[in-house]
This record gives sequence, structure tokens and C-alpha cells, in this order.
Amino acid sequence: MPASEDYQAEVEQRVNRVARLIANGGRRSDVLQMCAEKWGLKDRQADLYLERARKKLKADFEIDRPQMLADLLAQLSTIQMEARRSGNLNIALGAVNTAAKLTQLCS
Repeated sequence: MPASEDYQAEVEQRVNRVARLIANGGRRSDVLQMCAEKWGLKDRQADLYLERARKKLKADFEIDRPQMLADLLAQLSTIQMEARRSGNLNIALGAVNTAAKLTQLCS
């Protein structure tokens, strides 16, 4: 792999790491700190990674509403089944109620 491809792969890994941090509740200040500590980056470069990471996260959710609903209902079904299996009936009921709200079966 040529050096430019290595560099691009490294940048992409860093952008993905920043995206995970944001998805887990991290703020800009957390990103700046991580980039400085892990990779020795200045704020300006970290902000570029942050911009790319936010675009990546936004793209994940640029799907049509029916597809988003289907994805969420599938996740809720999995949660509900796992909760029943492990005896967490309150969690199972919460998943069922949330699915009913999403499908507007009840308010």
C-alpha cells in the first residue's frame, strides 16, 4: 500500500474514532482533548476530523422514514425478545410500548 493510501487509511480510522466519541455523547472539547493526547493534533486539525465525523454520522441517518421505522422496530423486537429471555419483563414491556407508539397504535 503506497504511503498516501496508508495516510488516508489512518485519517479514516481517526475520523471513525471521532465519530464513535460523538455518538457516545462526546463534545467538541472531548474531541479536541482526545486528538491532542492520542495524535498530537492542534484544534484546527481536530475540527477537520470533527467535521468529517459529523458528516459520516449524518449520512447514517439520511434514510427515508419507512426504512428508519423498520430498523427501529427490528431493534425493539430484538430487545424485547432478549429481555423476555433474561426475565426482564419491565424492559420487554417498555420495548413493546415503544413499538406501539412508533407505529401509532397508541399514544
